[in-house]
Amino acid sequence: MPSKVAKKAVTPVNGKAATTSATPSDVEPNSKRRREQSDSNTDAAQASSSSATASRKAVSQNRLFAPFRALGLISNDVPFALQTRFGGKDATTPDVNVITCLGDSWAMWDAERMTLLFVSTSLPAPISSLVISLSPDAVLAAAGTKVYRFKRGKVDAVYDTVDHLMAQFDKLNGRQADQEDDDSDSDSDSDSDSDSSLSTGLVEAQDGQGTLLSSLIVFGDTIVALSSDGRSVFVWSVASTELIRRIDFPTDFVASSLLHPATYLNKILIGSTDGQLALWNIRTGSLVHAYETDRLRASAAGPHSGISSAAIINLTQSPAVDVVAVGYADGHILLHDIRLDESLFSIHASGGLSSGSVSFRSDGKQHSVAIATNSGNISIFDLEPASGSGPSSANNNGPRLTYSIQEAHDGAVGSIEFVPGQPLLISSGGDNSCKQWFFESASMPPRLLKGRSGHHQPPHLIRYYGEEGKEILSAGRDRSIRSISVVRDSRSHELSQGELQKKSNQLSVAVSSLKLPAASSLSFSLTRSRDWVDVLTTHHGRQFANTWTVRDKRMGKKPLAASADRKIIAEARTACVSACGNFGLIGNSEGLVEVYNMQSYAHRRTFDTRPLDPLGPAKAKEFPAGSRKAQAMLNARVKGSAVTGVATDALNRFVVISTMDGKLSWYDFTSTELLHRMSISTAGISSIQLHRDSNLLLVVSDDLVLRLVDVETRRVVREFVGFRGRILDACFSNDARWIVSTSMDAVIRTFDIPSARLVDAFKVASIATSVTFSPTGDFLATAHVDSVGIYLWANKTQFSPVALQGLDEMAEVVDEEEEAVAVALPTVQGDIEDAALAELSESMLQVGEPELQRVYTSPPQLVDPSREEGGLVTLSTMPRARWMTLINLDTIKLRNKPKAAPQKPEAKRAPFFLPQTVSGVDFKFDPTAPVATEDGEAEAKGERSNIFSSGGISFKAEFQERLEAASEKDDVSGFFLYLETLSTPQLDLEIRSLTSTDDLVAFLTMLLKRLKQHRDFEAVQALLATLLKLHTDSILQTFNPESGKEGEDDAEELEDEDESRADDEEVKRLKGVIRKLIRAQVAESNRLNGLLDHCLGTLAFLRGLPMT
Repeated sequence: MPSKVAKKAVTPVNGKAATTSATPSDVEPNSKRRREQSDSNTDAAQASSSSATASRKAVSQNRLFAPFRALGLISNDVPFALQTRFGGKDATTPDVNVITCLGDSWAMWDAERMTLLFVSTSLPAPISSLVISLSPDAVLAAAGTKVYRFKRGKVDAVYDTVDHLMAQFDKLNGRQADQEDDDSDSDSDSDSDSDSSLSTGLVEAQDGQGTLLSSLIVFGDTIVALSSDGRSVFVWSVASTELIRRIDFPTDFVASSLLHPATYLNKILIGSTDGQLALWNIRTGSLVHAYETDRLRASAAGPHSGISSAAIINLTQSPAVDVVAVGYADGHILLHDIRLDESLFSIHASGGLSSGSVSFRSDGKQHSVAIATNSGNISIFDLEPASGSGPSSANNNGPRLTYSIQEAHDGAVGSIEFVPGQPLLISSGGDNSCKQWFFESASMPPRLLKGRSGHHQPPHLIRYYGEEGKEILSAGRDRSIRSISVVRDSRSHELSQGELQKKSNQLSVAVSSLKLPAASSLSFSLTRSRDWVDVLTTHHGRQFANTWTVRDKRMGKKPLAASADRKIIAEARTACVSACGNFGLIGNSEGLVEVYNMQSYAHRRTFDTRPLDPLGPAKAKEFPAGSRKAQAMLNARVKGSAVTGVATDALNRFVVISTMDGKLSWYDFTSTELLHRMSISTAGISSIQLHRDSNLLLVVSDDLVLRLVDVETRRVVREFVGFRGRILDACFSNDARWIVSTSMDAVIRTFDIPSARLVDAFKVASIATSVTFSPTGDFLATAHVDSVGIYLWANKTQFSPVALQGLDEMAEVVDEEEEAVAVALPTVQGDIEDAALAELSESMLQVGEPELQRVYTSPPQLVDPSREEGGLVTLSTMPRARWMTLINLDTIKLRNKPKAAPQKPEAKRAPFFLPQTVSGVDFKFDPTAPVATEDGEAEAKGERSNIFSSGGISFKAEFQERLEAASEKDDVSGFFLYLETLSTPQLDLEIRSLTSTDDLVAFLTMLLKRLKQHRDFEAVQALLATLLKLHTDSILQTFNPESGKEGEDDAEELEDEDESRADDEEVKRLKGVIRKLIRAQVAESNRLNGLLDHCLGTLAFLRGLPMT
């Protein structure tokens, strides 16, 4: 066997790849990745719906909803990675994190409380392997043809299987060979042959592709990845990201697992699909040793079994150096000493093994090994010999089975691993769960300590729970009812169905067989959720409905029978909880609706939709009139149609019941009397939903039509068509303006109720089985046929305006050959969606045609200001209180004036033991001291010079400068913007400062121009009123200069001729501005009154009220 393995020569890679960081070419855009995934799922999508042969051209244009994030994803079948960090000297226990795979991303969980720390960015391909690198501290993930290094959830570096330098070298050699003559010598031919043989392992690199990777290990500064075909391994340097070597295996050796044995420098142990085991040196690329395959197979199978031919699927290092556990796919595990090439003993676990199904306990208290199987069981074997210490041979004093955890996971266990130094076992599997098992003592079986789990089969029914939209109730094919938290993953939980594990142990049956069947309907009411059960569900094939309480996370005490009459055997089909939360209504397959009290579980009344027996009157004649038998014959009914939906209004006035024969029936809630019955569809009704605030009933029919019924008028008010597959689910928006539906053609459609038009339709990669709208209107949640998660879509109208454009429901469908681009589902992290929403907020929405993509901005004036007739009057954007405060500022100051004057603070006194010669101890300036002048003479206080005397410096404030600049321009908008920045007291002070005639003329001119522009009407009125209140006396005195001069000397009344001429010009200017302002004021007031009269008249006409 060693000779067989050594026949193949190792091909080292010449040249080094210089991929030092993640570039845009390394991490493909997620849109491209999603397109590739949608292309791969095209066949599945077509097979799921025979009628959905193609999609609309406009289907992929998602106008209203943007992908946000995915909920309920915990792990898959890819083995998790365990990260252990030891703290400082005060730390008693290490920090342990669990990294689970979520498909194309991974999640990090805190092992102490199992809370989600963060989620990585999405990769272009699904992740096939996860490992932890210690230098540097990072997470490595193999996805597609590359290995990605993550730092804090972001891609930090990329390791590619393609050696770019070698590919360029080969390409250059190919061009040179084409330029040479065809009759080259044999030496050159041999050289080219050697070059080709040197690059045999890099054929994929020449065409720009790569090699898919399946598993990954890391030790020191070395990364080793195994190709998915098992033909080669790749070796990189962690620090430099260089591709160091590629090792190709012989044709008869297909590798299936890798392991770096402890203390073995530059060595890896490789197992193959046919049971071969070999030790390779990755530094030299040579085979070190090949173990004898037949002996390994015989030792693993044991003396009483045949030779195993299964593949080596798992290699695990034991706490003992040189001892490795070799796991075979058929469930045999062999502990082998790779240094001595001796087998110690073997273990067999029924059910088969996976790649991470063996783990050794290393806390030093007990030497044991845990083995997980594909059947979901975990077995614990004690490695201590039962008695004595026999020879080191296989199956002598072998391990003993101590405990077996049955159905630890619902399905195959993906991987298990003991926490180093702790009696704690962590397991994960393809059932979308991660659990921790604690070993308290050697005599007790391990118990489930904590964990996180989600649906392990796709959910098919989801509904938002609560008024704040923080929880979603989901029912899945895995027979579970779960509450999924939208805001925090740690709050998600499964509603308990009782002590199923105890019953399972007593009956020796699987736990899943004791659970309720998959739910067929779900209803709840929050009114009495704190008092008793608030959720009611029906289940397929079950004659009872079950109650639940979300607050207590459990099922109700008693089930509710689908039929109160024990003679009638009927299946519970649909459920409804009244708005008050006191009654639960159950519709069955016989056409009856039973009403129960949710608190006492007592039966209250029955609504019977079955038709009366037409032969009843004839049968009643056989009995005496008025007898019980005659009355029973008259009330006899025949077999009815199954109930498909039940709804009650907000006040419990009536009950609406839909049946399979396509009829809607209205019953009085109290008397159970039939009020009205109408036929909706001959094809039948599948479900109904009532929006209690608007009394609109949504009817989902089997004829591919959505109908909207007004339950008050009992008429069909809307019909929505265009579906190309069976309608699976539909829901109202929170304000009952939209209807969101999903159908078998994998298209999610949104209909606008007021306009009765289709406003949005987009196709997803997989069929959505259920939809629900958030009570707050910010999210749409969907469940899909091939995913165990719940996906949130953000409502774009919550972030930016969206122009709704009606779409043609019966639009032309693309050809079958044309590939339809599906909208990508949200990711767990939601980083791409956040970037998309940020882009929306920056560049608005690109919706519909180009004329709809322009965002309308209202101009300052809707009508040309130059028009005297037909124009509008525009008010300012400032609040009304600002201008009212400006007008009444004096009154406000007077009201806020303190009743008593402020008291002078008491002077400080010196201590009693110090002589006090003056009053107080503070230094003070003498206001009566003379001021020294330049001539050395002192002037009295009243005779001091003032810097700002009449002969001093004059200046202008900013307000006056802006006022003069605005009065010279036609547009005074800038000055009014400046006025909005001033506070009310500042504006009052600036108006008081207008003392000169020039300032008054400029201010009035500014007001006149604003009036002619028909803008800021109330602001102009407030400013004008304040000006007249403060400067009326000054204006009147300017018009009549003789007033106020009585008693003055004649010499003082004489003025120069030039000065009097200048004063006359100022007065003329002021008078002219005032006259113009009065005319403009009257015109604008008349315009405003006319507009108000027009509006009042129009409103009175529309309301039908008489004019008063």
